[in-house]
Amino acid sequence: MNAASSRPRIDERALGAGTTIRFVMLVVLMLAASGAMGLPVVRTLHAGDASDCLLAAGLDPNRAGEAAALTRLGAQWVPFWACMDQSAPLPPWWQIAVLPVLLVAAAVLLFLLLPAWRIRRRRLVALHTLDTDGAALRLVQEAAGAAGLARLPRVVVDRAAPTAGAVVFGRNRRPIISLHGGLLACRGTDPGHVRTVLLHELAHIANRDVTVTYGTVALWRAFCPLVLLPCLLWAVFEAGAFGIHAWQATAPYQIRTLLLPLLLVALVHLARADVLRAREIHADLAAARWGADLHRSLATATPAPRGMRFVAASLREQWSTHPRARLRRSALADPSPLFGLRPLPVLLTGVSAVLIHSHLLIHLVTYRRLSPWTAQGAAFVPALLVCGVIGTALWRAVAYAVVTGRPPPSGLRTGLWLSAGLGTGALVIGLGAGASQWWIGGLTGLLLIVAAGTAFTVWVTRCARLWAGTWRGRSLRPALLLCLAAGFIVASVWFTWQTTQGIYGLFWQTAGTTGSRQAVLRMFPGATDTGHPAVAATAVVVPLILSSLNAPLFSAAAAATWLLPAPALALGPAADRPRWLVRAQLDGDPSTARWETPPPLRRALVPGLIGGTGCWLAVAGVLAYLHTGPASGNGIQQLRYLAFTFVALAGTLTVTAVWAARWRHLLVTLVATQTAAALGLAGTVVLMSVDGCAVPLSVWNTDCRWRPAWQALPDGNLAAFVNLTLLLAALVTLLATPLPTVVSAVLRRRTRPAPPERRDPSGRRRVARWSAVGLPAALVVVLAVAEPLTMAKYQAPLPDYAAGQRAMQQLLGDAPPPASPRTRALQVRAWYRHGGAYLLGNAVAAGDQLRTVEVDLDAEPTRYAPALARIRSLCVRLGTLAAWEDGYYFRVPDAAIQADWHQFGRFARDGSRKCLAAVDRQPFDAHAFIGLASARYDLDVAGSYATSATSSITDILTKAGYQAS
Repeated sequence: MNAASSRPRIDERALGAGTTIRFVMLVVLMLAASGAMGLPVVRTLHAGDASDCLLAAGLDPNRAGEAAALTRLGAQWVPFWACMDQSAPLPPWWQIAVLPVLLVAAAVLLFLLLPAWRIRRRRLVALHTLDTDGAALRLVQEAAGAAGLARLPRVVVDRAAPTAGAVVFGRNRRPIISLHGGLLACRGTDPGHVRTVLLHELAHIANRDVTVTYGTVALWRAFCPLVLLPCLLWAVFEAGAFGIHAWQATAPYQIRTLLLPLLLVALVHLARADVLRAREIHADLAAARWGADLHRSLATATPAPRGMRFVAASLREQWSTHPRARLRRSALADPSPLFGLRPLPVLLTGVSAVLIHSHLLIHLVTYRRLSPWTAQGAAFVPALLVCGVIGTALWRAVAYAVVTGRPPPSGLRTGLWLSAGLGTGALVIGLGAGASQWWIGGLTGLLLIVAAGTAFTVWVTRCARLWAGTWRGRSLRPALLLCLAAGFIVASVWFTWQTTQGIYGLFWQTAGTTGSRQAVLRMFPGATDTGHPAVAATAVVVPLILSSLNAPLFSAAAAATWLLPAPALALGPAADRPRWLVRAQLDGDPSTARWETPPPLRRALVPGLIGGTGCWLAVAGVLAYLHTGPASGNGIQQLRYLAFTFVALAGTLTVTAVWAARWRHLLVTLVATQTAAALGLAGTVVLMSVDGCAVPLSVWNTDCRWRPAWQALPDGNLAAFVNLTLLLAALVTLLATPLPTVVSAVLRRRTRPAPPERRDPSGRRRVARWSAVGLPAALVVVLAVAEPLTMAKYQAPLPDYAAGQRAMQQLLGDAPPPASPRTRALQVRAWYRHGGAYLLGNAVAAGDQLRTVEVDLDAEPTRYAPALARIRSLCVRLGTLAAWEDGYYFRVPDAAIQADWHQFGRFARDGSRKCLAAVDRQPFDAHAFIGLASARYDLDVAGSYATSATSSITDILTKAGYQAS
């Protein structure tokens, strides 16, 4: 007996094949891509030109995809979309839905017709017409009985196929087995081979492979002619229609558009081929269990190639839907290929997840306002697929290592390949980049993706290893589903955060430090000093705060990362071999199985509880310092309050993580740090809410009563504070866990081994374990549930056009983007044509008319009342025109004219307000007359600025050769 057969063997059905979810991912990818790829085609077919709207907003259409230009466009959201609604309106939503619906209908029809078409094309005949002696039918019936099929499938013969093989097609409820002519010919000479082939095909039916396999085939064959080919031809046509200058300016966008269909072809085919190869091996193992002699059928395999031939053969295998005979033969003795994590499927999963997320977001952004909750919902789909594919594969690899006694995987290499897929997908779709750029995230964005993918897979792997040694059930599936549910929340938050971070990357790269400081001042009303040290320090983390705040389930994800391993630590190791292992192990020596003995829960809870207490003391020290500290403005004081509290929590959590990391166990450190964070945040909220009850710790109040912290602080600041603290706890965990190993390696000495754990056979500590983990768990659950609920009123749609525009304008100032004189003239002309001429013309005319209306106080009220009514009408008109300057219409693309336009709006608003107050005064006396005179002076100044702006625009257009109209 060889070494492979002497090892314990695992039942490949222990955790499911994990291939169905990969088929589902391909289906979702094609459906999402059909709508997203058809959107630009449908929009182009509608008459409309958005170039004038871009020009009016002060952008150069040939450079509209740059990050700076897109950021500037954010300061023009309201007028830009109003202009787009007139110049280039969106097509109705049903026109976009036509393509996915048509694709599904065509795929269903093709799926139903595929069996009949195949029978007709290959001229297949029923088995009974050729099997005169009934020998073949008896072999089929015997094989079906061995496979445990309740109903005999339909059997046909392909007389034109000379090979001794067979194939199954159709669907699960009505499968059809096609026997090749060569196989039918050897039914009398080699019935064993016929039986082996039949059992292999029947295994596909028993494993319910037929429907998903041929359903995907039908969808792909419908996708290629209906979506892929037309969109590729359209992309080529659009690229050819662009001039050379436009092509140079938007080359990354054009290249992405051309590459996307080609990438989809490779992606779908490679992923489908990989799944089908795994299905073939599963069918071999099932047939072997039923008595098929597959070793003899695969004995004629060619020897393995070497050198470049091996490389070429490996590349060909990636495109083939059937594995090599050598791999199939080795899998019969050792099914490790089904439990290993090959790089290609992981890479393809990462790319597919990003593409699916991007396609879903295109529809959300196009046809409805994107709020944090809708963005979170869009992230559910790729998160579910990543967890289903990668999470299941990691758990299967861990289960295989436990049963066979091999070293368990770390998840590090898988995380790097997943990160490579996520990065590739982000590069292809241009995540965070404009049409003129490849990827503005640069090295920072790449490192974030690598860190996130690696941390996710390492965490899932460590949880799987921990639960595999503590789970008492007969199957690992409940523990697997629990882990996948937690991983689903974490992955959905990552996809949401990644998307918002891409948007904010455009914003903050352009806004810079000054913009970050302005954002800090807006977050804390009453703060005005941009040079204050607290403002400068907080400005560094503002992008992180805002992007974390936009993920509604951020706290829930942080809770899931440690609430999942905490119960496993509380359960402790199994007294004997876990029952799931007994079921999964087919043969071999049971003593060779090796599972991880979890550390005791107290290693995590003792540092966590003491760290939580330390957080309370640290925050109390901060409050005592702020109580005696210098007084500042209300906003600065609140900022110092949160900043000092965060620093106190950060220092305590870092000490807690380093203390717990001495056990060199990632999950122990994670549970300890997050327990301390949960207790520390709970204590901080309590101390904030009872401010005034303890005089030495009072900062804001002098009387003692309950004031909820989430009401005392400005909108959303407490939620951002909680999220940032939980994120810090996760980061210090990742940094502190490898610290003892690194220090030990540097010092070149071995750490003293931990003393053996004393077990309590009576189980009296079980209640203490669960109660100890239950308290911080309950606190985190409250935080995870209450935080999204308290944030509900802050979840305004993004972009909230008016609010987002005001924020951008405050950060970016009045200066328009630089442009050549020719482009500047085009921009001013577009601004003037799309509404500027109407606004300025009416402003000048209203001012002229106002100057002609006189009011004589010496006359009877009935005689000057019509004049007051006329003045009131003109004041309302000028006030309405002034409102357009305050964000409802574009800023003038010229700085000097914009200054005049802004002054017009300011004086017109003030004058209109004074005018209405004066004319509405009863009775209209001398005081009202003085107020009216002051208002008319302001309105007269506003009119002069309107006249100056009109004159400057006329000069620019005349010099450029345009008519001022």
